[in-house]
Amino acid sequence: MKILSAFILLLLFTLSLSCKDEEVSPQKAILGKWELVGIGNGKVEISANLKWYDEYLEDSILLQHEYSRGKIVKTKYYWESNGFLNTDGTTYKCVFYKDTMQLDYAHANALFMTLFYKRVK
Repeated sequence: MKILSAFILLLLFTLSLSCKDEEVSPQKAILGKWELVGIGNGKVEISANLKWYDEYLEDSILLQHEYSRGKIVKTKYYWESNGFLNTDGTTYKCVFYKDTMQLDYAHANALFMTLFYKRVK
C-alpha cells in the first residue's frame, strides 16, 4: 500500500510539473509573419489598400511586404536593454496575446500611438 501511495504521489508531482505553461520571450514570440490590421489610439481597422505584413526573422532582419504594390522593404530590428523593440530608430513596447501583437510607440510624439497585428499562419 505504501508503494502504491508513493507511486501515485510521484505521478501527481510529475503531472503538475509538466502542465505548467512555458513563458515565451518576446524575442521568440515576434518571429514569423504579422499582418497589420489596425492603427490608432484605439483599434481602427485599416483599409485594404494600406495593408501589409511584417516578417521578423531570427537574424534581426525585418521584411515588410506591401500587398498593393508587391513591394518588399528589408530593414533591421533589435531589442533594447529595457525590453523594447527598435526598428529603424522607432521604439515600441510589444504586447503579445494569443495570435495578436500590439506595438505601442514608446515616445509620445506619434499621431497614432498603437499598431495592431495578427499572426499570419
